[in-house]
Amino acid sequence: MEITRDDERARRICSLALEFMNAPSPIPSSDIARTYYPELSPDSFRRAFARDREMLAACGVVVRDQRTDSGEALWEADGGRSFARGPEIAPTDAAALEVSCRPLVDDPSFPLADELRFALGKLARAFSESLSVGRVAGGGSTRELRVLRRCLTERVAAEVRYVDAHGIESERRIVPYAFFSLRGALYLVAALLGEDGLVREGSERTYRVERFSSAAPLPGCRYDIPPDFSVDDYRRLPFQMGPAVGAATFEVGPEHEEALRRSAGGQGTFDEVNGAILWSVEMSDVRAAASWAVSMGIVPREPSELVGAWRSVLEGVLSDVR
Repeated sequence: MEITRDDERARRICSLALEFMNAPSPIPSSDIARTYYPELSPDSFRRAFARDREMLAACGVVVRDQRTDSGEALWEADGGRSFARGPEIAPTDAAALEVSCRPLVDDPSFPLADELRFALGKLARAFSESLSVGRVAGGGSTRELRVLRRCLTERVAAEVRYVDAHGIESERRIVPYAFFSLRGALYLVAALLGEDGLVREGSERTYRVERFSSAAPLPGCRYDIPPDFSVDDYRRLPFQMGPAVGAATFEVGPEHEEALRRSAGGQGTFDEVNGAILWSVEMSDVRAAASWAVSMGIVPREPSELVGAWRSVLEGVLSDVR
């Protein structure tokens, strides 16, 4: 489907409205220009943004200027003139909405979680307090996360700077495919964009969101998510983040099998050998696998390096409780 200039403007108006409705503080003109009007000159940006503010006002979001001493304009939504208040929904309906939407609002891997939280807060005052929950660590409302979420929603590539686990920072162009959360951290599955503007085959990898030091959209680089892509293929257990270093085998007691199968999320295979339930799964971090085994109440069988690490973790736990 061809995207027209009217379509582009409608998307921009919608994105600006969401940005101003959710912004915790006034937004500098330079940030607005860089994020939403990257290809325009300063004069063209001022004219285009003025026209868009008129459209925002017509939609009920009045944006006002809070100029600083340095002269740069800071823009924010005028709460007194925006967001017309209608009658609140009935308490029973509010409760039904909360039950239905709470999982999405609390899930940082849902790209529009913040927007949903804001919308629900406008439906009933009770939501304003009940939905003011903390975000997953590393998944806060940083500018990088907001940009990456917007890029995913609008299917626009992003230019990022990323710091890996060894502290090495690099620049790359990525196309976001999906977010997922794991044990208090937020991750992004994305593929690399080549110099020819095409997605590199087989370049998909998992990024820890808190390690992005910068992110900016590439408006001219649009993409489609492959039809056979599934974020479940990239969800990993805590000891599987990074290149695999080998396979691990654990013995699982009957009392722990059900909980383990839920936590494993389809990772690994279960077999019954001589009356014992054995779970085999790939691992990337031996120490993390040992710690996870202790927390789940399962016992490693092999390799010996894992067994030794598990015993070391147990000894540390025992020494802490003495």
